[in-house]
Amino acid sequence: MAGAPSPKELIEQELAKASPDWRIIERLSRYEVDAAPTNVRFSVDAGHIQRLGQELVAKPESALTELIKNAYDADATHVTLTFRNHDRLHGELIVADNGCGMTADTIRDAWMRISTTSKQDQARSPRFGRIRAGRKGIGRFAVQRLGKRLLLETEVSGTEKGIRVSFDWDADFRAGRDLYDVFSSASEYEKPVDRSGTRLIISDLRESWPEQVVSRVWKAVLLLQPPFRVAAIAARPDGTIPDPGFEVSINGTTSRQHQSELSLQTTFLNHAIAEISGAITPDGSAWVRLVSEKLGLDDRHDYDGTKFLLTGPVTFSTRYFVYGKGGLSGISARTASEIGRTYGGIRIYRNGFRVLPYGEPHDDWLRLDDDSGRRSILVTARNMNFFGEVALDANVNSALEETSSREGLIENEAFRELQKFVRQGVEWAVTRVGVVRERKTKASQPGFVSKLQPQKPSEAVRELAPQVVAGIIEEISDKTCSSRDESNSVQNSLHSMEVIEKKVLSFAETVLEKSKTYEDYIEQERRDSIEYEEMLRVLASLGLSVATFGHEISGSKEAMIANMTTLSQYVDRLLTPQERMPLQQKMSLLQQTATRIFHLGGYINTLMSHAESRELKPISLRGAIERFLMEFSNYLSGQSIEVVHNLSSAPLRTTEMHASELDAVLLNFLTNSVKSIKKAKVSPRRIRISTALDGNHVLLSFEDNGNGVPPEIADRIFDPFFTTTMTGDDDGAAGPGTGLGLKIVSDIACTYGGSVILGVPEDGYNCCFEFRVLSFTKRSDQ
Repeated sequence: MAGAPSPKELIEQELAKASPDWRIIERLSRYEVDAAPTNVRFSVDAGHIQRLGQELVAKPESALTELIKNAYDADATHVTLTFRNHDRLHGELIVADNGCGMTADTIRDAWMRISTTSKQDQARSPRFGRIRAGRKGIGRFAVQRLGKRLLLETEVSGTEKGIRVSFDWDADFRAGRDLYDVFSSASEYEKPVDRSGTRLIISDLRESWPEQVVSRVWKAVLLLQPPFRVAAIAARPDGTIPDPGFEVSINGTTSRQHQSELSLQTTFLNHAIAEISGAITPDGSAWVRLVSEKLGLDDRHDYDGTKFLLTGPVTFSTRYFVYGKGGLSGISARTASEIGRTYGGIRIYRNGFRVLPYGEPHDDWLRLDDDSGRRSILVTARNMNFFGEVALDANVNSALEETSSREGLIENEAFRELQKFVRQGVEWAVTRVGVVRERKTKASQPGFVSKLQPQKPSEAVRELAPQVVAGIIEEISDKTCSSRDESNSVQNSLHSMEVIEKKVLSFAETVLEKSKTYEDYIEQERRDSIEYEEMLRVLASLGLSVATFGHEISGSKEAMIANMTTLSQYVDRLLTPQERMPLQQKMSLLQQTATRIFHLGGYINTLMSHAESRELKPISLRGAIERFLMEFSNYLSGQSIEVVHNLSSAPLRTTEMHASELDAVLLNFLTNSVKSIKKAKVSPRRIRISTALDGNHVLLSFEDNGNGVPPEIADRIFDPFFTTTMTGDDDGAAGPGTGLGLKIVSDIACTYGGSVILGVPEDGYNCCFEFRVLSFTKRSDQ
């Protein structure tokens, strides 16, 4: 506007005031500098702070562990996490430690500076000489990932005042604002002179924290540092005092108290069949050692001819468990395998702190589960069979660097070399154990027979029958020689021996024939079982992929919603109403599609969370069916299928079983019905679900108006691998048939004292499956 003062004039006016506003002067000075045609420089949008928190820290548990690591770096001996109203949205979390605290200069130059190198420049903490757990200077933005507002209170020993800074992430750090123009409110408060530490009061939490999520936090905290040993602190600079240790409390419970749930060292790890350790030396040579008191082993293997020159010096150690017969003593296989599924794996620790996701239940960074599933290696060697760690040091393993998200290491050549070293060492050791235990170790060992394998009955009869006959003849011969009173005794005895020999051999042939018949029957069952197990293994592997798919969908939900919101704002801002309309229509379709995907991911996550629980408990039929129908409501609507249900008003509960098994039954019935209905091309499309109490059993009936089950195959539909739908169609939920669905349903019913049969459908329906299991109420009364 003509006559308006220039930035330079406004600066002069502000400087002339008794108390100039230096923020105005700074902003106008930046404007003048940026206006120069010969000067260009990067600027930072305030919204970048939100993206750092929401996108660089993938999981809330990871955000918490980053805050705990910051407390450790600040020489804290104790950090407390206090949740308030955490079981619903908008709760509060307080993270408090007794570390060194921060001065005003530290807040400005380190805490408020993005990607600072302060931790790299000062690799050890000042008080205890701890090796810093963080390096990139972005871990602090985990607080933005957790909540919408933050109140930071920090105190340094020897001062009378603490510093309090408040942040409103969503209100202040908005897209479109310059980061330089965002100021957070800071003030001082009175405090005891000798007190130090930092409190992070994170309010308006972005997610709820129910008890099962808090349990995952405990697991992350317990495994943040290696739980299998107490490692000595590395050599410290002169002048530092002994490190008293580091402890975490969550809602009043300390990690020492909660550690009893893990109890790895005293109640579990000592039951390992072997210990495996290995190292890469500074010159790139490598070795692995296997020690087993149970098997009398103490062997060492050198990686002759192989040099590992990229990783730097590395060590690893792990306990190895075999949960089958002969592999454990003093602990049940079921208990051991449960612990293995929960805590097993070979983890990576860097500067003494955990690097995720290595060692998580669904992470297979050493390809142990994959190769075991494909039978490339036949000895027991899944991730759940190992409890171990790989120890890295940021100074000597500089090529092994964490990603910005703190979710893994950058997968460069050094990382692949590390994988090769650990995998080869572990495989050599478990193969050695397998050889000593006389187990087949490789699929390439045709005709291998363990000495522990029992002899077949037919072979035993064929081997023992001649010995039995020879023994009888020898005994009769001895008696004959000692009997000299009768002249015809020898002749009569010889005739008797011939008769006995024929009878014994005839009996042996009969036993041999019957044994062979039984063995053929068992062999056929064994082949069927192997085929069945192989298909189940394939489905289990598919289940891991599905679980990963569901997890990734859930993880991307917030980012996708945020990006679509931003895109919508850009459309509204940049285009005319006429130009906006077609884009808004496309965005609406995109949102509908995304919603369907998120619903599917939510169902998968719910299903997998049920599958992970090994607890047997009574299941409410009504609750399970209503939850199932709610999860599939969009899918059924898309298929134009109407679901009618006649659920008993009585509170029907199954006997104690896994919730995921009932989900599997419902899903199998649903997919079969959808395929049948689509083949029949009927209209309207209908499914009917009903429940009832049937004597000692609860009954679930599942009917549809598809083309039904032809009488000629009715007696085969529950056989393994029998299917009429090997090829899929465009329906991703129903998919192709494997021939195992109804077999699995039948197995589940039999396991819990029930059955599944083809029933008589009601009028208007063409197929009815009746699924029965014992009733919890009836079973309790018995």
